[in-house]
Order: sequence, then C-alpha cells, then structure tokens
Amino acid sequence: MMKIKIHRGLDQIGGCITEIWTESSRVFIDFGQNLPGNGKPTTPEEDSLMVADIVENNEKEHQAVFYTHAHEDHVGLFPYIPFDQFISEGGKDLLLIKYRTLLEGYEIAREKCGRQRVPDRSEEERLEECCRRTKTLIDKLETFRTWKRTERGDYPKPIMVGNIRITPFFCCHSIYDAHMFLIESEGQRFWHTGDYRGHGYMSKGQFLMLRKYATNIDVLITEGTMLSREDKAISEYRVSMEMIDVMQAFKYVFVLTSATDIERLGSINHATKKTKKPLCIMSLFMKRTMELFTEREGNLGRGLFSFSPLFYTDRLYSKLRDKGFTMVVGPSHCDKVKPLLNRLPQEETILIYSSWNGYYMREEQVRANAKYKEFREMFHNVVDIHTSGHVDRDAIKKVIGMMHPKEVICIHKEADARL
Repeated sequence: MMKIKIHRGLDQIGGCITEIWTESSRVFIDFGQNLPGNGKPTTPEEDSLMVADIVENNEKEHQAVFYTHAHEDHVGLFPYIPFDQFISEGGKDLLLIKYRTLLEGYEIAREKCGRQRVPDRSEEERLEECCRRTKTLIDKLETFRTWKRTERGDYPKPIMVGNIRITPFFCCHSIYDAHMFLIESEGQRFWHTGDYRGHGYMSKGQFLMLRKYATNIDVLITEGTMLSREDKAISEYRVSMEMIDVMQAFKYVFVLTSATDIERLGSINHATKKTKKPLCIMSLFMKRTMELFTEREGNLGRGLFSFSPLFYTDRLYSKLRDKGFTMVVGPSHCDKVKPLLNRLPQEETILIYSSWNGYYMREEQVRANAKYKEFREMFHNVVDIHTSGHVDRDAIKKVIGMMHPKEVICIHKEADARL
C-alpha cells in the first residue's frame, strides 16, 4: 500500500517536497528551495542537513526524485540528492542553459580581474569559488535522467522505480515543459498536479487529458497557489492583446518578464509582430532560452514560439531610435537598461511590468530582492500586464469535479488557504 508524507508545501507557496512510498520503493515529487517570504530562510548548510535527514529516514531499496518543472522552488535542492533524479528534457535543458551561462559570466569576470594591474585577490578567489561551485552543479545536472514529452493523443511512457510506476503528463505552467504525474502501485492511483494552469496557450487539451487519464484516483495532490484569491486569471491571449494596445501607444517599450516562460515570451512576440516593432533583448540567457524554444516549439502556433530577436548594442541605437522597439528584460538588467533609458524621451517610453506584482508590493519580497521595485522606479510610465502561471480557484474546483478523487491534499498554498 502506498503512503504519502508532505514534508513541505501544506502551509507555504514553494519549497515543495512530497514523499510517496511502498514497502520496497519510494519516490519524491520535487525537492524545492524555499521562496523568499515563504518558509524560513535557510543556508546551504541547513538545506544539506535537512535533505540528508529526509533522505536517510525511511530509506528503500528503490528510490528516486521526479521534478514537475525547473523552477527553483521545485528543483532547487537537487545538489544534495544522492540517488536518481528525473526531469523532462526541456526542464533539464533550461537548467543547463542557466548554469552554463552563469559559469561563462564568472569565468569572464575572473579573467578580467586577473588582468588588472593590481588584481583584487579576494575577488579573484570569490569568482574562482563561484566557478568551481557552478561546474559542480552542471556535472550533477548532466546525470539527470529525462523523459520526452509525448505527442498529443499518445499515452506517455511510464517509468518504474521498484514497484512504483510514474507516468508524466505534460501540463501548462509559467515555465517550459512542466508535467503532472500519475503514480501507481499495488492497486492504488495517486495524481500529483505540480504547478499548472488552464488559461495558457499550451493548456489546450489539458482538461481533456485529465478527463481521459485521471480516473479512479485515490488521492489527488493539487497545487493551490491562488486559493486565497477570488480573482479569475485572464488568458495569455488577452495578455498579448493588452500589450498590443500599449505598444501602439508608445514608441519605446520595455517588458519585464521571465526568460523561461515560453508562453509569456510568445505573447510578447505576437504583440511585437502585430505592432511591427523589432523584438530586442540584452541578455545572453534570454537569447539562449529563445533559441531553445524556437528549436523545440517554433513550428507551433503560427510562429508564436519562433523568436528572432536583435541583441542590443550601442551600434543599434540610431536604428532603434528611429523605428522604436520592444525590449524584453529581466530584473537583473537595471545597469544595462539605465544608460539606454536616459537617451530616450520619457513621454514615448513605457515599462510593461509582466511579472507577479508581489515582487514590488510586498515588503518581504522587496527585502529579498529589490530589483523589481528598482526597475519600476526607473520609468515615468509603467503599466502592469500579467496573468498567473497558476490555476485559479474555479479551475481547481473543475479538476476535482472531473476526477472525483477519494481524497484531496492541497499543497503549494498559503497557510490559511482552504479548498
């Protein structure tokens, strides 16, 4: 008989760790790092000790971790796991792009430091340690086992861990290649949703998939990020339509968003094409994620996920000054954006803030990372255009009504949130 223990996630958003086991086998779904403002802040040493305590208790002959997607609050503790780890091909690719790009940055900074007339030895040593640590993370990621996303209409290939059978089902979330899991053993069927939503471009067919395959479920483990919010999430298509209105009204448009959210980048791409503005970027990481999305998904949605951005340099300034542009940026790009912003007329320039508003409105989030708030404050004109990467309350009810599970466990939610 399978048993379940939620180590983290019942009273906080992010940092999720779910353990499911039988007499001989066990699987973990996600081993996430706590998000700022959600759960107690921890040091790497504390994380290592916590993971060791969980892993060494209740050990089985067969064991593995399965990750729903590549957000840090679901995969962030992967360096401390001593056994097999599984993630989707796209999730592994995103993580490798992230850490390889970081490593390149550290190596360039280290070489620059070493070439100084009087090198800063302490800074050189810090960068050397960053390089070493990042290489270790890349080596660990290279060992991850993966599955291919199944073509629509086909049944995914199950993965066996001892006597537990795990089947990944593609779902729509605010990061590329997220999955749900059907977990089966000894006549029981559990369904773990991970993070998902029903209002994105890639959510088409998601409820049909659930109706077809999520049957006779004993336990549904669902995310509940938006349970305490009564508002209904708008569609990703509407996000794009609202962006078109702004891009028509302003010549120079900056959009603050995530480099790993293929659907939001698709919305920006669509709006940019409709308004005939050049799509520009400043980040090597964003360049590489867009290349991945174009290679893997460029033939979908009439070019929605086919990206051909201009990488901004000062040499492009005169051309873009005349034509206008849409510049996709991340919160860490303040120093890159500021010089360009100072050269543009305020009345023709706007920031579309396309991320969660809690990053700049909630004190604990600003304390953890002030970059979002600082970014907004650089602009005279700012508009929020965003929709959640998570399922809203009505859609959660719809999923439960479709599945009719014997039991529901809600995780990835605020402590006082209730179904």
